[in-house]
Amino acid sequence: MTCETLILVSDKFIDFTADKKAITVSQLNAMLEIPEHILPGTLKLIPGLGLSDNDIEELTTKINAQRITPHRWDATALAFRPRPVQPCLSHKRFPHNTLIGTPHQLDENRFRMDLCIDENSELMGDHQTGQHVQGMVLIEASRQAFLAVTETFFKNETEESVYFVINSMTTEFKGFVFPVYSHIDYRIVSKDINERRKKFYVEIDTIQGGDMRTRSSISFTVYPDWIISEREAALARDTAKVFLSEFQQPSSITVAE
Repeated sequence: MTCETLILVSDKFIDFTADKKAITVSQLNAMLEIPEHILPGTLKLIPGLGLSDNDIEELTTKINAQRITPHRWDATALAFRPRPVQPCLSHKRFPHNTLIGTPHQLDENRFRMDLCIDENSELMGDHQTGQHVQGMVLIEASRQAFLAVTETFFKNETEESVYFVINSMTTEFKGFVFPVYSHIDYRIVSKDINERRKKFYVEIDTIQGGDMRTRSSISFTVYPDWIISEREAALARDTAKVFLSEFQQPSSITVAE
């Protein structure tokens, strides 16, 4: 029996399916309505990017209900797709807005995590252009990466809530990232930690097919929340005073009689 392998991506990556062995969720739903003898052999599904939990659950249910011919559809790999880290570590409220998987420590200063994209993400909600993942999605994934790594590996158990301040952030785009498996390599270049704050400089690479596609260089500092909250409140009051003072100045405009 022949076996055809297809990459499954979300509907917003429909352009990616042109001229290659890839299909969208909607296309797969249509294929499930075709009589089995029209498409002989086994069709193996490999998860790409953009798939939601709801997509996978509905498709798996439909496939399991069609077990007329054994092994007609092989959807085993869908259950083992990369899963996003807890929203509290990516500082997101909704799971579909988290773009990274659980970070794993490789050595003292190196970490790795999967790239996870749900097409319902806030950054995918407006549009999707072309076949590749948009740059802003990858930048946000890098931002979430330093939050998750720091929260997981550099936060003391007795430490209260903390506040992250980005000092600088630059991203180089080396090539397109397409909607297939990718991971993030995270390296701490330098760190300076004391009782008052933690300061890091990190490099975060998006890797696909063994090649680096993006590199984000980020400098950030982590403070106890109360320190930044007090400072932020003071700056906010000063800004409001300056803004309001502009409307309290006497008008310099004269009207000719």
